[in-house]
Amino acid sequence: MSPFEAYQTYLALKQHFTKPSYDFFKYNGKVKVQQSSFEVRKDKYQFYKLSKHKDPLNYLVSNFVYNDIKWIGDLFSDPSKDTYTQWQKYQQSITYNFTNELNKLLTKFNENFIVTNGQHPHLLKLYRTHEISLETLIILDDILGFNKYWNKEIKDTILWPSIYQKMVKYKPFISYDKIKCRKILKSSKIWDI
Repeated sequence: MSPFEAYQTYLALKQHFTKPSYDFFKYNGKVKVQQSSFEVRKDKYQFYKLSKHKDPLNYLVSNFVYNDIKWIGDLFSDPSKDTYTQWQKYQQSITYNFTNELNKLLTKFNENFIVTNGQHPHLLKLYRTHEISLETLIILDDILGFNKYWNKEIKDTILWPSIYQKMVKYKPFISYDKIKCRKILKSSKIWDI
């Protein structure tokens, strides 16, 4: 990846995760930007550093999802490096982590998803308290499709919409075995309806 391509990717992902109308995949990671505008940037050295990273795309994704990146220089801090390392470890064992996190759900399956009086359901509370990951939340929704119901029933207009937006934007970047996760879910203790 060239420094200019790193710059384009950075801008595309930043728009993907901050602007609801931009879709990284729909536009193939492209944004309208000129080489000349890149050349006059005072922070272009940061994009040179990013272009040398072994996995610049996932480095950016992990940090846009889990950190509040305001400036390219933020990506080279120790917390950003740690975020990527933790993200990478999690992705390498996503099925294992999904299985373990299912154990934190209530044993009566439906009670994890039910919205009562417009309040956050148990599953969403588990995510908010960091007991389950965003990845597990996304995988469960991908298998079960509860977000439509939550969008209708949850009355919160601040936290839930931002979590939902993050789920939608992050989902295409998650790679997992859906058939295997579906089998794990069906065989888990929470399936006692």
